[in-house]
Amino acid sequence: MSPTPPFPLRSCLALLLLGPSLVSAQTLQLDQTTISATRTEQSTNSVPNTVSVITEQDIDRKTVKNIKDLTRYEPGVSVSGTGSRFGLSGFTIRGIGGNRILTQVDGVPMPDAFTFGPFLDARRNYVDPDTLKRVEIIRGPASSLYGSDAIGGAVSFLTKDAADYLEAGDDTYARLKTGYDGADDSWSRSATLAARQGSLDGLLHLGRRDGQALDTYGGRSGIGASREEANHQDYTANNLLAKIGWNYLNDDRLQLTYERYEDDADTRVLSEYSTAATVRTSDATDNTDRDRISLLHSFALDTALSDHVEWQLSYQESQIRQRTYQQRFSGGSLRERSRDSTYQEDLWAFNTKFDKAFETGPANHRLIYGFDFKRLESSDLRKGREVFASSGLPVPAIPGDETFPLSDFPDPTSTEYAFFVQDNIEIGRWTLLPGLRYDHYEMKPKVTQHYLNSQPVNRNPSDYRDEAISPKLGITYQIDDAHSVYGQYAAGFRAPNPVDIFGEFINFARNYQTIANPGLKPETSDSYEIGLRGQYDSGAFGVALFYNRYDDFIEQMTLASDPTGAGRMTFQYQNLDRVTIRGAEARGELLLESFGMPAGSHLRSAIAYARGKDEATGQPINSVDPLKAVLGLGYDAPSGQFGGELTWTVAAAKKRVDQTQIANQFEPSGYGTLDLSAYWNIGSGVSVNAGLFNLTDKQYWQWGDVRSLTENSSSLGRYSQPGRHAAFNLIWEI
Repeated sequence: MSPTPPFPLRSCLALLLLGPSLVSAQTLQLDQTTISATRTEQSTNSVPNTVSVITEQDIDRKTVKNIKDLTRYEPGVSVSGTGSRFGLSGFTIRGIGGNRILTQVDGVPMPDAFTFGPFLDARRNYVDPDTLKRVEIIRGPASSLYGSDAIGGAVSFLTKDAADYLEAGDDTYARLKTGYDGADDSWSRSATLAARQGSLDGLLHLGRRDGQALDTYGGRSGIGASREEANHQDYTANNLLAKIGWNYLNDDRLQLTYERYEDDADTRVLSEYSTAATVRTSDATDNTDRDRISLLHSFALDTALSDHVEWQLSYQESQIRQRTYQQRFSGGSLRERSRDSTYQEDLWAFNTKFDKAFETGPANHRLIYGFDFKRLESSDLRKGREVFASSGLPVPAIPGDETFPLSDFPDPTSTEYAFFVQDNIEIGRWTLLPGLRYDHYEMKPKVTQHYLNSQPVNRNPSDYRDEAISPKLGITYQIDDAHSVYGQYAAGFRAPNPVDIFGEFINFARNYQTIANPGLKPETSDSYEIGLRGQYDSGAFGVALFYNRYDDFIEQMTLASDPTGAGRMTFQYQNLDRVTIRGAEARGELLLESFGMPAGSHLRSAIAYARGKDEATGQPINSVDPLKAVLGLGYDAPSGQFGGELTWTVAAAKKRVDQTQIANQFEPSGYGTLDLSAYWNIGSGVSVNAGLFNLTDKQYWQWGDVRSLTENSSSLGRYSQPGRHAAFNLIWEI
């Protein structure tokens, strides 16, 4: 059960790069439609950057159950979180992740990630893939269209619409789906209903998934830090999506959307249990909730200023509540300690976009411009108590104890507004895509007693405000009917989060603190990408090279001395110097019928490599994933009734690591895994999709899951990926 690749990595890479050079890819995969890349509907082959599109069919056929599964075959994009009680984190794209990646549902930003101490870790897993009709992933900065949150890229989730299922003359539709996934022993059930009556249409989706902890490859069971099996967990995720639309004129539509997502997990954190240490038992209850309501209006205008207008007003509430219950032995007695931590966001968002098509001499223009507004209220609250187990009486406080309830920053209200413009200009074989966005943002802190309970150094923080201009220029040249070359420059920026600026905390007992930094500057980036694409009757390919430079990166640092004079170890968010990430990506598909194979046979390949560097220290950037490649050999029957694919995924060992962050950092070996997937459209609207994953039952680790672990950690097995397992789903369309 070696974690090393079953075949030489060099041979695999050669095959992957050879595929595109021959004439690789089925138009179904490499010639998709994207909306988020330019905020207008375009082919992915015509935009001057790299965009991945994952459809509802992909989600069904690859038995996707969460956001990590979405990126399973997307080199250069990853989601971590294996082995953690807190679940999956957000996306990492080309080595940049966290709140630097815009994640949005129907144009509404998802809540930020927020971490403070061992009992509060709010992550960005707020969506059920079964509600989605498409996922679009923009690689690289997208601030010229989306502002601060998109300095590293963007992930756009587009939910289902009634029009996706209702055909002319057929005004009702129903879709029932159930499935099982052996990776976490989970069962899912969902129903999608759509109907139309005259000019009105509606959609209702209900979904539920019940499962357990991810069944990692594991090893030792038992309790304590050396436990390698996953901690026991039971979770339930529910999702509701409801839409009603009114086509009151041919090109005019009003649509109201309500969405609710909730995820509840109960965990026995057996890795923290002991019979001799201070902590004897540790159990957790974690709840994630998100509610959104949106009103969308699109209509034809037909004026000199605009042909079409679209605006959307949205309100979203989100809350993550994480409760920890521990039995502790201290001072000769057994005690019961509880910690109750909550992070909440309330968001108002308004977006408007104008479209205008016109000509100037030989040039055809598709101009878009608009206005974005966002008002966000953020808050956190931590509560706790400790009692004697024998009597239930409170444990007397000692100097240095935290004063509950408390919050870690003064509840801020963030206001952002922006203006953007972009013009798609076609002149013969040339296409130019200039764009510009202006953003203004400000944060107003609200000092509460809960904040003062945290003993902050700055008890009266000032407002924070700044602005940014983000230009972009993309150029595409159609060399001939089959080939095109493109290049793009894009600027990006990210405003500091409230906790970056205002977050303060003092632990008197352990003599350390976090202090605010109201002087933080926004992060900025300059991104360059060039690429070559080819499209043929027997396939297609795409190759891209990129270079991203990030300035004033915001990271939490340990200060050399305590500026408050109290002599405590002091942490503070600061701007770093310059970080660069460069790399290459290639993907392609080849229809093997041209080479004597049965009609429907195909070969798919993708590879991504990135290399990061802190220019001030010369150290590598640890958030960059190692090289990853995917090769798939598949067959789709010309009748569309059945098909399947054998997929080989390989990843290189992680060798370039900044060991100054984590001494003796665990560096996972390279690996290779085989997956087999198949589908069968039985008839009468019934279809089955199934997959067998990690066929060779290999133990392996993904870099993002083990970045904070040392090579001699006794719990490495808990962070490994599942061994051989199966998944399937059954769909009935009526």
